[in-house]
Amino acid sequence: MPVIRKITVIIASYIILLNGALDIGWATCLANQNTLYSEELWVELDVSAEQRKRIDEMIVQAAKEILKNQPNLKNASMLDLLEYESLVSNRRNQVNEMISKILTTEQQSIFDNQLEIQEQTRNLSALSLLSLNLSEKQQPLVLYSLIGSQKQIWSIISDKKLSWEERRKKLKKVNAINKLQQHLSKDQINTLKIWSDLLNRSQT
Repeated sequence: MPVIRKITVIIASYIILLNGALDIGWATCLANQNTLYSEELWVELDVSAEQRKRIDEMIVQAAKEILKNQPNLKNASMLDLLEYESLVSNRRNQVNEMISKILTTEQQSIFDNQLEIQEQTRNLSALSLLSLNLSEKQQPLVLYSLIGSQKQIWSIISDKKLSWEERRKKLKKVNAINKLQQHLSKDQINTLKIWSDLLNRSQT
């Protein structure tokens, strides 16, 4: 697979992981439409104090491995990035599965519905970036920015010094896509606006 194609695949994977809200310039901010990062769903759950404690333990354990294994972007190969993306995805899925095991039937139904809605939004978000036809110069810049946002998200979600409400507030300020605007042309930003409008309609 050509190097650029590999980078494009990784970028799509990270967008699916991050589910960033499209708040670029005048684009509608989907965060205001309750677009959440996957991790944020964990601290949005209406659960008991004991369940919160157990969920926090799951999150912290997963975060330790993810943050410890983040590759050095200056020296990382495509294989390193692919392996890291796979690790993040696997740990997220594991946390979802473990959380599901301690939820009541009603809680599980709500959680499943949130995950389903978010999956649809993630897929559209991935397509939005792939539609930009990023140049060879832009692609690594976009990729590194996404990985940096991923680290920020996991650092916040696993910070037990913060309450769940405080973590939610901090997560809402992490906008992975917004950080990319400095690497995009005006035409590409306009393209993202079109996708933003589409995402808005999909949530109404």
